[in-house]
Amino acid sequence: MVLAEVRIRLLSPAIVTTRRTQSGFVRPADHIPGSMLRGAILSALYRDGKLTKEDLRREAERPTLLASPAYPLYRGARSLPATPYVLVCDECNGFEYIPPTEERPVKEYHKCKGLPEAPQGVTGSGEQGHDRSLWLLKTLHGNLLASVNGKPVRVRTETYRATSVAIDKRRRAAARGLLFDYEAIAEGTEFWAWVSVPDGIELDGLEVAVGRGQSRGFGRAVLSFWSELPREGGIQTDKWYVAISPVTPVRKFDWEGLGFSVVLERVEGRTYTLQTGWDVLQGRLRPFVEVARSGSLVVARLSDTSRSHFLRVGVPVQVDGFSLTGLNALIPLSEYESILEVKSWS
Repeated sequence: MVLAEVRIRLLSPAIVTTRRTQSGFVRPADHIPGSMLRGAILSALYRDGKLTKEDLRREAERPTLLASPAYPLYRGARSLPATPYVLVCDECNGFEYIPPTEERPVKEYHKCKGLPEAPQGVTGSGEQGHDRSLWLLKTLHGNLLASVNGKPVRVRTETYRATSVAIDKRRRAAARGLLFDYEAIAEGTEFWAWVSVPDGIELDGLEVAVGRGQSRGFGRAVLSFWSELPREGGIQTDKWYVAISPVTPVRKFDWEGLGFSVVLERVEGRTYTLQTGWDVLQGRLRPFVEVARSGSLVVARLSDTSRSHFLRVGVPVQVDGFSLTGLNALIPLSEYESILEVKSWS
């Protein structure tokens, strides 16, 4: 098994949306879900003759090719979802990062660089700089952040919007009243992700298709190999992890393929209901599951810490006869803090 970091560059706009309306698909996602990226890679490998139908059936039952969510690059910097304790001040737009702790936070106030609000009827001093309680700041939980020159930046993908009309096949002309709006992630957007693949599978230069509208040319992308992680990750001493994908409320995950288990002792983050997509082989919808959103903080205990680096691509779970992927991807808190350079924010 090979674990690698890859880059994904869109060759055409990609319809990866979080909302569907009667008139089309709007509100593009800010990332490519891990399950979608995995499906795109499997489809491309099958198309190129590198996988057989039997390989696809085995992957559906016992996944080995797995992918983390793909997050956008911003000026070459990797973005990640914010934890519940990444805060922003609505007066000065300053950021605060509060590391998780079992005790009282080591910091209670934010040094705001904005003008303080004077009481009604009282003229303000006009002096900048005052202390604000951290409780008054807004959490950015789940929003994407990147570090540029040691400073945090909120990341939003550039979008492309188009309107199409349905064609009446009998009249061979535009059908009346059937306009469809598409809001897509713009061509040229680059993403990064971690992918695990069986030995002998080559991903560099692989052309894939992500999202909807592929028959109309949407979602064409190319993968490029960036770096390979060692097969043995060394002893992992982190107690806290950050979820870079949604996390399912299962206390223990057994990863039979790699021979280790993960026990979730604590999860801190907002929850929501996730529809896990369509299963092509079974021809039906996968189940709805309650998950904690990306960026949640997790206290995890591993049976074999030397294989912990494979947590980056997520632990598959069995739910109602389906093997769900693209979930439970975790990275050590220390690595998360290093990628976002949180120590340089203040």
